[in-house]
Amino acid sequence: QTRFVRAADFAGYVRDATDWLLEEAAREGPRMLSVGLHLRMIGRPGRIGALEDILAHLRRDGRAWIATREQIARHWIAAAA
Repeated sequence: QTRFVRAADFAGYVRDATDWLLEEAAREGPRMLSVGLHLRMIGRPGRIGALEDILAHLRRDGRAWIATREQIARHWIAAAA
């Protein structure tokens, strides 16, 4: 069973997944990646740095929309109207 022990493991996984999906989106259209931030995953002193790393990566790149589930739902409700 794969587990993320260090913050760098989790951050690296999410950065890699995001980069891949952004490249796919450039060719094929929008993609979505949901990143679960359960307390057991990220809410520990040795892991919270992963969130900071992930957000910094996404901001530097500038192509991703960082949104809550509510924001995503409202977007699609509006798009369907």
